[in-house]
Amino acid sequence: MKKRSLSTLGIFSCLFILILAVASSCKKNAKLPDESSEKMHAVTFKIKDFETIVTPLKAQSSKVKSASLTGSNVENQLLYYWNFDNSNSDPVMALEDAAKIDYNNGKTDYGFVAGWPTSGKGISFKGGKEILIKIPASGIATLGQLTFDANSSGTGPRALLLSYSTDQGTTFKSLTDTIHYPPNLATSAKFVVEQSLAGISLTSATECWLKISLFAGNRGDGSNYNESTGTFKMDNVKIMGTVDQSVLSDKLYYHIFDAHTKLLVKTGTLNAKEKFDIALPNGTYYLSLLSKNSSAPLLIPTTVTDPGSLLVANPFSEQSAVIFAVRDTFDVKASMERVLTMDRMYSEVKFECTDAEGLDLIDSIHIRQQHKAFQYYPFAAMGEGQSDNTLLRIIPNFSTDTKTFVFNQFMGELSENKTVRYELSVFRKGELMRTFEVGSEIRNNIQLLFKGKLLDGVSENQGFQITKNEKWRDNVVIAY
Repeated sequence: MKKRSLSTLGIFSCLFILILAVASSCKKNAKLPDESSEKMHAVTFKIKDFETIVTPLKAQSSKVKSASLTGSNVENQLLYYWNFDNSNSDPVMALEDAAKIDYNNGKTDYGFVAGWPTSGKGISFKGGKEILIKIPASGIATLGQLTFDANSSGTGPRALLLSYSTDQGTTFKSLTDTIHYPPNLATSAKFVVEQSLAGISLTSATECWLKISLFAGNRGDGSNYNESTGTFKMDNVKIMGTVDQSVLSDKLYYHIFDAHTKLLVKTGTLNAKEKFDIALPNGTYYLSLLSKNSSAPLLIPTTVTDPGSLLVANPFSEQSAVIFAVRDTFDVKASMERVLTMDRMYSEVKFECTDAEGLDLIDSIHIRQQHKAFQYYPFAAMGEGQSDNTLLRIIPNFSTDTKTFVFNQFMGELSENKTVRYELSVFRKGELMRTFEVGSEIRNNIQLLFKGKLLDGVSENQGFQITKNEKWRDNVVIAY
């Protein structure tokens, strides 16, 4: 009997050990290394004066570019925003600068009063019948939602109707039935209007017009509606949607590699924005950050796996492409911010023509690179470039006072001068008048000037004097 009991005890002991082993195994499998068991930290990229980087040669916009997505068609994002705090009808955040508010067919007799909150401003329309919010369709993949705060004076409208047009006002389609104010809404309170825009298709549209039509509405015991003197106020106008990254300009390209494994851990493309975050666990990382002010993308391999496989190029056909870049190594132990200096990855090539006459008859100038295209390797030695037969076609605007034309040459980051050589074909009245070559040796961040006669010259470099300015504008500081 005792022997049997010992045997039974042994069996239970084995079962108990087996259960512990299975339980231990299950517990381990519940926390695999790739299942967010490691604490992530936010690396905040704050970009200061970004417009001075992406458009240093153009007039600056007073509007703030909208923050965009790390990828298109992911979620609703703020595309346009008006808060009227600056006592004007310009958006304070805009995907494109052309957005505007049109009141009663171009009237501008609106004013600015206390908004919501009262420390800010709202826009007030007197005798308003229709208010149009006009936004460009470019850069928008889908529209999401329109929201704004509204109210009226005692004799103002108390109902509204929302509609839209994608053919610049030729036809309008209703978004809603008539929307009435709440019965007991005080004139100091706000009525929040929220309307889905998901049903609007922007295919082939150049603009989208959102119309707010105003009506007397239910007056109750209140004052009668006065179409001439009644006022309508709105504030905090927001248009949400998703952006089309393929057509947006002013882009940031980032690649982040693990310094230990050398593997790519984060990559993305963003349009211009003041701030974005990257979540990373503890570790040491390599960063490549580039900016470009063009809707045409940088030429980057579709598959980048490690620092050595990252290379960047740009088509010669882009006359005004402005490209900056920086690389960095940083440690992540907690949430952090960093300040980086971006360097110019291109040089400016300028032609100053000394011809006394005949320039006004020139139709176009065709320019081809006679040197290999330049490539930028953030983390590797520069390789041999490829031939780029892209044609850069310049339509000059010559006049008595203006006898120059300019283009930007992408060069990457160079420690020493490299040869650049160009073939120019000059067309006048549609006919080829002259073909010649000029050249020099430069690196990135240089202003190269060719000065001479465009319509004649037979000596080396066709009579053009060459000047190089190697002390170009200061570098641009970005906080991120």
